Amino acid sequence: MSWCGRKEVTYLSLYISTSSAYQLGHGLKTYKVLHSDVKMVAFRNCFFAFILYLRASSASDNPWNAEIQKSVVGLSGSCVVIPCKFNYPSNEKTYKEFTGIWFKDKAVIYHKETSKIIDKFKGRTSLLGDLHQKNCTLKINSLQPSDTGPYMFRIEIKDFNQYSYTENKVTIIVKDSPELIAVDEEVMSQKETTATCILSHSCPSDPPSQLTWSLNGTHTSQSQSQDHGQWRLTSSLTFTPSREDHNKPLNCSAHFSGGKKVTSSKTLKVKYPPYNVNVKSNSPVKENTSVELICSCDSNPLASFQWISLNGSLLANGPTYKLNNVSRYIEAIFCTANNTEGQNSSSPQKINVLYPPEIKNGSSCESETTVCVCIVDSNPPSEVKWFGPSTVFPSSSIEQNGFLTIFTLQGWEGFPDAIHCSASNSEGNSVITLQVPNYRMIIYIAVATAAVLVTLVVISVYVAKRHSRRRAEEQHSMDMKADINEMKTTPESGLESKKEKSNDMYTKNQDDLVDYENWGCDDLPCGQDEDEAVYANT
Repeated sequence: MSWCGRKEVTYLSLYISTSSAYQLGHGLKTYKVLHSDVKMVAFRNCFFAFILYLRASSASDNPWNAEIQKSVVGLSGSCVVIPCKFNYPSNEKTYKEFTGIWFKDKAVIYHKETSKIIDKFKGRTSLLGDLHQKNCTLKINSLQPSDTGPYMFRIEIKDFNQYSYTENKVTIIVKDSPELIAVDEEVMSQKETTATCILSHSCPSDPPSQLTWSLNGTHTSQSQSQDHGQWRLTSSLTFTPSREDHNKPLNCSAHFSGGKKVTSSKTLKVKYPPYNVNVKSNSPVKENTSVELICSCDSNPLASFQWISLNGSLLANGPTYKLNNVSRYIEAIFCTANNTEGQNSSSPQKINVLYPPEIKNGSSCESETTVCVCIVDSNPPSEVKWFGPSTVFPSSSIEQNGFLTIFTLQGWEGFPDAIHCSASNSEGNSVITLQVPNYRMIIYIAVATAAVLVTLVVISVYVAKRHSRRRAEEQHSMDMKADINEMKTTPESGLESKKEKSNDMYTKNQDDLVDYENWGCDDLPCGQDEDEAVYANT
């Protein structure tokens, strides 16, 4: 072997003399051996160097290493299991006594001699793995937020060696609650949706018994094994949110044995159309001044507003609306709110306008019952007083109908002929004088009117009768004249018979001729006979 020359022999002799595997008894005496013995020394050195090489090769096949994941997840209050496997160079020997130690930083958290464990971890840690099977799995109970680590494992093998696996540290991620995921940022009111709650844990000996929800719905659960001893419990809730659920928490709770419960929460964002649309104003407002109306509602997303009159006309857009010179006769208006989910309207809003009293035309006093009525329109309602010549009278009754108030005063014997109704409120006052009818005067007027009417009727009847008699006389006179004219034109043979008839007619109408005789000579031309006097008008 060329690499075992003289110079190399000296080097190997020095190397071997300092190694723990072989102590060369000759030391520096090697340099003093005779040249004849050099070959023998070189052979020995090469042999032991070869043995050292074999031992180094065997050690490289069984290095000191461990299989520990860098982090595990645990739930506060529950337990956590840290899976662990280790290896060591066994040299094909079997060792019977092992001591496994777990450290947090430099503090002992697990040792088979419990007196060596720090107080914070006493009774909380246990070794689940079998060290003879190179399993160093650790369990920590009643996990606390401060138990994050890092943690390190150390093995001590009797009659062989000991080793700390500083390159294989592990940390614990301690969670206070389950993870709540897969809930939409915004859900729609009255529309079915699904939320999912996930709980990761690494304590199969003490898993959560169930996951529950704070809202009613249909839920399902399943448990799945993950890598490195981790478990995953999933629960899904299908529910129908309402507007009342907006900005309220959706809770998912994990229940463990012993009554322990941990809860995760997420605030729901529910979209819904406008509700409770209301109009507010700084009313009451005085007449002829201005007023500002404000429209509000409960909605998500925010709503836009429109102001509408009762006849459907659009008055304005926006949440506020200002009215100038407000009148008592202004109509009611309402507000409409709109968003992406729908619309809704307020009830008609009537503005409360304050104005002074106005006494209506229907106010009067009745003669038959001597009752006076004063009708007042005002806001606020008015106070009414009745004034006589020297006395103030209270109302007998008051009837309210909206802004219209009817005040009644019952009369009595000796009631004055005129009475004053005075109405007043915070905005002003008004007065009216009511005349009370007089019974005797009315009777006198009625009797006088009746007497005049009767007189007129009598005179009218008398005049009518006389006029009728005169017309009859005129008609009879005309008939007489016609007969005379007929006699003048008739032959003499028949004249006598006609005269006889005429005489008979005169005899029969003698009473009538008496009237004509009363006219006298003064009324007839001299020398005319009686017959001619009768027909003197011809």
